[in-house]
Amino acid sequence: MSVFKSQLPFEQLDNGLARRQGLMSDGSTAWEVKFAAGTFDQLQKRPYPQHIRILSGIFEFTVGSDVHTLIAQETLAIPAATVFGCFCLDDGVLLEIQQNV
Repeated sequence: MSVFKSQLPFEQLDNGLARRQGLMSDGSTAWEVKFAAGTFDQLQKRPYPQHIRILSGIFEFTVGSDVHTLIAQETLAIPAATVFGCFCLDDGVLLEIQQNV
């Protein structure tokens, strides 16, 4: 399993999120994101596929028209150009890993 590394501090966002960019040990770009319980991550669409890895907490993800509840150690693949967003049910941390195509 690839490991996240970053020497950057967390950037505090105004919506209950904190994030920092880094790299996975395989060279993929990734972001570590901290969520407070009750925080919504707005709907977004990326031109590249990405992989979500839950490190802690409980999250509800909407991907297209599907809803997924994820807990620590679970993962979710988000296809390129697909609308997605999440709601944090319990304080948590996740990795958003950009998939190289």
